[in-house]
Amino acid sequence: MQKVISKLRAVLWFLKRPRLYPEFFRRVIPRLLSWSRPPDTRREAERWCEERAIGTSEAIAKITGSPMHGAVRENFKDIFAAAEDVYRMCPIESELGGAANLDLLYWLAEYLEAEKIVETGVAYGWSSLAILLSLTKRNNTLLVSTNMPYIGRNYDKYVGCVVPDEFKSHHKIIKRADRDALPRVLKELQTIDMCHYDSDKSYTGRMWAYPRLWKALKLGGCFISDDIGDNLAFRDFCDQVNVDPIIVRTPEVERVKYVGILVKSSFG
Repeated sequence: MQKVISKLRAVLWFLKRPRLYPEFFRRVIPRLLSWSRPPDTRREAERWCEERAIGTSEAIAKITGSPMHGAVRENFKDIFAAAEDVYRMCPIESELGGAANLDLLYWLAEYLEAEKIVETGVAYGWSSLAILLSLTKRNNTLLVSTNMPYIGRNYDKYVGCVVPDEFKSHHKIIKRADRDALPRVLKELQTIDMCHYDSDKSYTGRMWAYPRLWKALKLGGCFISDDIGDNLAFRDFCDQVNVDPIIVRTPEVERVKYVGILVKSSFG
């Protein structure tokens, strides 16, 4: 009974938001009709990741040629202390999910001297904050973030809430699903220096978005994807573009997470 009520709430939530109707038909209708789900490949994916995994510092040194010069939270203590205060005051604390690998995002943005970055998935905005700490050092820089509103919840005003006001001139959030937002964003930006994928974790969602982000990435740019141990999409995409990945092991409280990185060395 609880599942039925939950599904009805999701339907009503979508019906009040006409701009999200396309995502309703892509995401909710198949669930309501109980269409078959893809096989669970988490164990195979995690095994593939662990065989290749290295630590954050080693990954940064491998890409940049120099060691990481301090953890981002330590280097910007005051900014993160203020962000933590905002987070603790949030009435939906912990419900939007945890932070990404912030050191990885910051130091790669620094190495690239990035000007245009796209991220998918914002939540509280921890990854946005790490990226913006780099971008705001340079003129005419922009982070464009896409974030599908949380189905059945009115959390929009908390999305990106830890990003301080003084950074917001460098930050644009589009609160739409990837399939609606990304084509517009990439058409507008044309090329990007870096991307961080942390939204639709399904195999089909990743395999739809990955090629589009990769195509927009400039030569030498960095493609980063979170939670690649969920399924085999990242592995299959590596084979598709014929690029050897760098896999980063990020220890978490409950389980180890894996982040995948591809450095673009040729057009494709």
